[in-house]
Amino acid sequence: MSWVRTPSPAPCKAPPAGGALLSARPGCVMPARLKPLIRRGPTRRAKASAPPADPRRRLLRAMDLLEANLGQPQWDGPKDALEVLVLTILSQNTNDRNALAAYQNLVRKFPAGPARPDSLPRNADGQLDKIKLRLSDAARAVAPPRWDDVASLSAGELAEIIRVAGLPASKAKSILALLHWLRDRGGYRLEEQIGKLGMEQAMAEMTRIKGIGVKTAAVTLIEAMGADLCPVDTHVHRIINRLGIVQTKAARDRTFALLRELVPAGRAYALHHNLLTFGRTVCLARRPKCDECPLARLCPSRGKG
Repeated sequence: MSWVRTPSPAPCKAPPAGGALLSARPGCVMPARLKPLIRRGPTRRAKASAPPADPRRRLLRAMDLLEANLGQPQWDGPKDALEVLVLTILSQNTNDRNALAAYQNLVRKFPAGPARPDSLPRNADGQLDKIKLRLSDAARAVAPPRWDDVASLSAGELAEIIRVAGLPASKAKSILALLHWLRDRGGYRLEEQIGKLGMEQAMAEMTRIKGIGVKTAAVTLIEAMGADLCPVDTHVHRIINRLGIVQTKAARDRTFALLRELVPAGRAYALHHNLLTFGRTVCLARRPKCDECPLARLCPSRGKG
């Protein structure tokens, strides 16, 4: 299908050792694994002109500023869709490190093959970097478990293995429902089931499975198959509302639907990853760093916490 992409070339260079900001020059893209996640110098701020009232123009200005400061993350190729989806289910209502720990418990219990080289982002002390970590990277860095063995577990047995991710009972039921759905269709290759569908059909098919919502399905489609979507998690929802681009309060799925109408073609992946980084480093849920924010003059919520 046309929405299933192959990776694009031409990565940006990493920022130079003096701390200069990335240029947002046309055609320059940066793979997620190289994008700078913490600014190393003064940020580029919007000009003092009044922020545009039109939501699309406001969003475009915000996207340009984010890309000027954080680069333009680029999808870096296909990943196993089932691995991405299970990791995303495990990440619901917890952080990526807990989700990864639960997934690694499954792999240790039911190893499908030799361990893959550890390519996950780490700090100088060897701990996982909570800013740079993306579960899509984990899907490539961590070998999958034997899915047939996982599918044969009871919900209680699986819940015990993944307990570290929180909500183990509901997540176990969701994972088992997914695995049984795939098993009944001939195997555990999710991309074979949804890649032949249109994007809307793929979203609808996935969200029929208990425990898989719009965000979880969208994350799987963009990370595993390169769909041009901006999934809306807590960071994306918070920032887009603070900027006044939408006013959807608790309705994340509504935010997702509105963004699909506003984001220019081909820019959704970069927007999603830049908003994740921005939400983890600057536009925090509590005590956002408005004095450091490159979007401050664009934001009607600045200084309001």
